[in-house]
Amino acid sequence: MTQKQCVFNPIEIDRDVPVRKLGMGAMPGNGASKQDKVNKLIGFIRDAQKCPSYNLPVIDNVTIHYDGPLTDNAITTSFGNIINPLGANPETPPPGAVQVDTTFAEPGKFQTFNLICGIQWRLDFEPLSFTVLGNSWTPANIAVAAASPVSPSDFNSVQDIVTGAAGALSPLGLVTGETMVQAALAWGWWSELAGYYMARGYNLQWQWGNRQLILNDQLRYTAFTPSNAMDGSASNSNVDANFFVRRSNTYYQNNLASPSIFLTADRSRIGNMTLTTAGSSVFRPDRSNEFVGATFGGVALRQYLKGNGEFRRLSAPFLMGPGVPIGLKAVQSNTDDSTLMRNYLSWTNGFGGVAPANFTPSTAVATGSSIAGTAGTTGAEPSLDTPVAAVSQRLNGNRVEYKGGAWKLTIAFKGFELTPDQAALVANAPDIQTTIQSECGCACKT
Repeated sequence: MTQKQCVFNPIEIDRDVPVRKLGMGAMPGNGASKQDKVNKLIGFIRDAQKCPSYNLPVIDNVTIHYDGPLTDNAITTSFGNIINPLGANPETPPPGAVQVDTTFAEPGKFQTFNLICGIQWRLDFEPLSFTVLGNSWTPANIAVAAASPVSPSDFNSVQDIVTGAAGALSPLGLVTGETMVQAALAWGWWSELAGYYMARGYNLQWQWGNRQLILNDQLRYTAFTPSNAMDGSASNSNVDANFFVRRSNTYYQNNLASPSIFLTADRSRIGNMTLTTAGSSVFRPDRSNEFVGATFGGVALRQYLKGNGEFRRLSAPFLMGPGVPIGLKAVQSNTDDSTLMRNYLSWTNGFGGVAPANFTPSTAVATGSSIAGTAGTTGAEPSLDTPVAAVSQRLNGNRVEYKGGAWKLTIAFKGFELTPDQAALVANAPDIQTTIQSECGCACKT
């Protein structure tokens, strides 16, 4: 199955508005003296420092879209020791990304001189989170639609898995070549936990040149995620899981080339009964698992970043030239939290193998059926027969976990673009650079 390619979406900014004009019209006319121009520029920079963040225009930004968990190779590339969204470009798109929205003409570089007043590291997640009970079904041929097998709330991992032609002798209706394992679909909350550990496991580092750091502190002091809760809403309510399941399966099939799909539990197991020579479980139809309690507003990440605004305002504006790599990125500061971040982002939870994640409670527990023991004694369950007979039940020691839900990572810069005259005034006059630095506290790098 061919993996979907990442789509690059160049965003055109409407610059025919006052705050988008280069230099905000801060330069006097052609007849003005050099000193008038210097005074005007210094006044402009002073006003920029006093301007509320919400009134500052966004200079440039890049947003990377992810529609689900990532392969371990993609995580190693994009979320290893360094997380660098500014490096995303059409020639080498971020592995696992489905779309990149960018206003940069050249990745990670401004086109003109910019007075940067604020920066953003934003994480967006699904507005609700929940977990769906179900099973992981591996059909004989995933490329060809087939009738859905029985997907119960639980089943015996030996008798119920018997397969045959057209589901013969199989309580689950499985045919030769098909398998089923108990599973769950985690929606939304896994990506928020990844963001939580990202904010703890990385420093936000803004490097200028070989040795100079403009910024180097914990990412948690800059990272921002918006509230997804609805004003006046209850903390949770039931939602229909069907479309969420379809979205997840589409992602696993098209993006992860998974041979298995998630099926919501559509039967309740009510016990066992003598059923010819195969199987022992009996089920009844049950649609209750189609409706799950969803929590709106996310998990602990928003509270962890509660004191942060959408943009982090710089204590002093930074004047940056065009065509130079910006150098803002997240650098791993500890392996404990960063490893947990990667595990939550991983299609296998970091256990390796292929999607979906299939694992046991511990390395001390083997994959497959639980202990056989003594028939009719170990794991015995009364039957629905008359007379009642005890039947041993064996369950899977492993479970499969699917992850659903989209998330996004954004870097953005607020401030002002300077005119070529303003840039030249600063670039060609060291005394003016000194004046701006002393008068405005603004670092000028040319």
